Amino acid sequence: MFVRIDKKTQEEETISSEEMVNILERDLNSDVVDEVLTEIVCGIYEHSDAGAIYKYKR
Repeated sequence: MFVRIDKKTQEEETISSEEMVNILERDLNSDVVDEVLTEIVCGIYEHSDAGAIYKYKR
């Protein structure tokens, strides 16, 4: 399950894999999205933007 953690409140919100893909496509080059998703699921990488941190929780 993917979660969005608000940087201000630290509140966690579950997001769908489709939402996670949309966020990555917005922020990254489309040719690296699959690799980044794999790294997030493996716990190697946490994605971040101005308002939130995105990661995978088992």
